[in-house]
Amino acid sequence: MPDTTVREFHQILLWPLQLRRINRDTGFTAYWDILKKSPGAWKKVADPLLIEDESCEVGYEEFVYFLPYVQRFLYGVGEDGKAAQASMHIFRRDDIANIRVTLHADQAPLELDVGRLRLYLFNDVDIAIVAFEVFGYDIPLEQAVELLDRFGRPYPPAWESASRGAHCTDAVSFLDASGRVLASSDYGDRARYQGLVRDARQTPLATHWEFLLQPLVPNYKKGGVIKYFQIENKRIPLMSYLSFDEPRDLTRGDMIRIGSAAKWGPSDTLPYAESFLASFERVNCYDRYWDAERSDIGMNTRYIFAGLSFAMITKYSDDRRDLKRHFRHPFYQVGLIAHFHKAALLSFSNRFSRAVERLDVYNVESVKDFKRNVRQALEVFLRFNHRYWFHEISNQVQASDFFLKWRQELGTDHIYREVREEAHDINQYLDNDRMRKQADSTMRLTVVSACGMVGTIVTGFLGMNIFSYADQSQWSKFAIFFAVFVPTTLLALFTVVLSRRISDFMEAMASENLSWRDKFDRFGQIWRYGRRKQKVTAGFDAASSGD
Repeated sequence: MPDTTVREFHQILLWPLQLRRINRDTGFTAYWDILKKSPGAWKKVADPLLIEDESCEVGYEEFVYFLPYVQRFLYGVGEDGKAAQASMHIFRRDDIANIRVTLHADQAPLELDVGRLRLYLFNDVDIAIVAFEVFGYDIPLEQAVELLDRFGRPYPPAWESASRGAHCTDAVSFLDASGRVLASSDYGDRARYQGLVRDARQTPLATHWEFLLQPLVPNYKKGGVIKYFQIENKRIPLMSYLSFDEPRDLTRGDMIRIGSAAKWGPSDTLPYAESFLASFERVNCYDRYWDAERSDIGMNTRYIFAGLSFAMITKYSDDRRDLKRHFRHPFYQVGLIAHFHKAALLSFSNRFSRAVERLDVYNVESVKDFKRNVRQALEVFLRFNHRYWFHEISNQVQASDFFLKWRQELGTDHIYREVREEAHDINQYLDNDRMRKQADSTMRLTVVSACGMVGTIVTGFLGMNIFSYADQSQWSKFAIFFAVFVPTTLLALFTVVLSRRISDFMEAMASENLSWRDKFDRFGQIWRYGRRKQKVTAGFDAASSGD
């Protein structure tokens, strides 16, 4: 239906970004402290509850929608009932009032208003989430679908020609309230994108997205205190709200394209194979308030969860403004939490894997850095489990259902299990290494004690005043003391150095399955370690396995 019009169109991008850990030389320990000192166009939000309006009308509906521990996460509520230590820090910018989007070079550009532009930073977790909402009215369905598919592209995934990227808009411009262009895209600059991948081995961003995040700087650029890089590539996760005069006029193909943010095609066709979409309505659609046959009972709203996309399709009505308000506030917060969970888990996984990649077991400093980094990561993951990881967020049935379906589509539970296994494996490695060191230290002390026992008995036996030095001068006593102290110390140190080899000899002596020849050979290996062959006799192996 090419003539179908979207009466109201809202698109919210929820863009998770990985932040590079702050360099200690900067003197800062938190990203938000850096941003407060040099905010650029961003402004710190003093109270998340009153971010929309001081009357708290919108904040009230959001607040009571969630369970208490989610309220603490979203609004920083303390035990005294007032704002306390916040789990997340919010910044907003108001300089970008509109965007101009050219979907195709042969089409006139669309102008959309900017509804919200926020940056979320989180305690303990090295990620940021950018929320960017645009909206418009009376947009042709084809253009609305193309916006869903193309606008949230941080870079061209491929090229249609030497100067045109594929699967992205032809051009995007950010405008201020007076219509002045603040930044524009460069999707057609193929040489720049290919050069960044070739030289920096990192995913590039279009220039308008780089502008949006300033003073944050992409990791492939020099300068900047807060560096970031992408967690998920190709497209930015999104939420969409589309209202129609009659949503039942949409075909199945239209519904699937909207819900999946898929490429536009004729309404009587499907974007994917029929067999692939056989379970779409059952798996991806939430039809609690949708009746495809009857329009007189008020069931006019369908929700679709499909991968990184969430869509709300409903009937336009001046009497039901609460539907859009629910989309922009409680549902938006549910989506924010779901995408935060996934981004945080991917960040932990990346942190663990990078630590293991950098581990060089033959380098003492590398081992120390590895242990320090993973212990810090394990502590942060523990706090994440208790502070941020929610299974239930609301006693509202719809909110619980939404959160569950969002997690299923994002694969959050599966990622969580994988990260927990990674954390368990690393923790097991640290425990085993600690136990190995303790056993090694115990073995060395045992050997030194056993070797020193002979000297202790002998000196104790001979210490019965056989030799009397009481009448000697002070200098003679000092000389006798050092004559005994120095060789004894050297002997103790030498015993520690040879403790592992002496331990092997003592173990061989304790074995009843080795011949005396093998035992004397083991004794000789204490002194021939430099030429020692890395082998153990079969009899000693048998004895060791049997002991």
